[in-house]
Amino acid sequence: MSDSETDSQSIKALIVFRENGETDNLFVPILCDAIRMAGINVRCSQKEFWESDTTYDIIHFQWPEEVVGWTCEDPDVIRRLKERIAFFRSRGAHFIYTRHNIRPHHANDIISRAYDIIESESDIVVHMGHYSQTEFMQKYPDSRNVIIPHHIYQYTYKEDISIESARQYLNLPQEAFIVTAFGKFRNREEIRMVAGAFSKWNEKNKLLLAPRFYPFSRHNKYGRNIFKRWASRIGYYLAMPLLNRMLNLQAGANDELIDNCDLPYYIAASDVIFIQRKDILNSGNVPLGFLYHKVVMGPATGNIGEILAATGNPTFHPDNRTDILEAFEKARQLSAWGQGETNYAYALEHMNIRKTGKEYAQTYKDAING
Repeated sequence: MSDSETDSQSIKALIVFRENGETDNLFVPILCDAIRMAGINVRCSQKEFWESDTTYDIIHFQWPEEVVGWTCEDPDVIRRLKERIAFFRSRGAHFIYTRHNIRPHHANDIISRAYDIIESESDIVVHMGHYSQTEFMQKYPDSRNVIIPHHIYQYTYKEDISIESARQYLNLPQEAFIVTAFGKFRNREEIRMVAGAFSKWNEKNKLLLAPRFYPFSRHNKYGRNIFKRWASRIGYYLAMPLLNRMLNLQAGANDELIDNCDLPYYIAASDVIFIQRKDILNSGNVPLGFLYHKVVMGPATGNIGEILAATGNPTFHPDNRTDILEAFEKARQLSAWGQGETNYAYALEHMNIRKTGKEYAQTYKDAING
């Protein structure tokens, strides 16, 4: 069947992800809507993959750990994963994999094997940049690959928020130059990288907004370990306020999620978005920053470094503090020169959800047509 003979409305696709409304990561729910707008009949469900006998034309994987479980330690899941893939393929299904990570941030052997299976069994792998495709093809030289950029979060969050009203809402100083490092800080290396460079940056009115920065907690994370439990609480109630004053921070505990209703205010209140990862392939904070007309700075690695360099945003080598300081200074200048508006225009042209939906629909057709 040729492309012209493939009717989008006749394609039935299953995206293997938890049901809509059960996640704070909105990448997949927005993607589902975008693909539906392109005329594809899409179901989003992890349970459907494991339990249903329904026939699908496309099985679309996102994160492999979303398929087998983020902390899965059951070795039998690998056998069952192979069986389910074989079952759907026997019914005529084709497999698509959107590559979010090279490997998960904390992977055990079972999850790593799930990655190997999904990578090798997929008919087409979708990458969000050339870096990912080039790296992937070194391991799978005969694979079919396509590049579809990370979409922006259109029609998802409140977008018409002024910087002044956002700062008033969050009780932030109006005159500050605010750099926001959004998302959970995963380890001490990220904390040292950001705090060390920011403290040395010679900017008079600087403020680092990092809502999930500290490893402290007011909750009982350590069970019966009384020492760790009280040390964490002392850090939360005493050290956090002290360090915030000393280091020009507005930072919170890394185990406290930001509500999706508040999230756009953090981005809108910022002058610059700082991607604080040392080693990462993709980040939703890039399209999020672009959507809110912000300059984005991040590591010169992965697809992140690729898109930031291509759009004229600052990149840095994470282990080079001088490099990070230079990126801070360039970001300040670009913010004054209107780079945020350039980023917004780029995102609307290249990362809008209608374009993304059409490109995924075409990828589905290409997989079916061979």
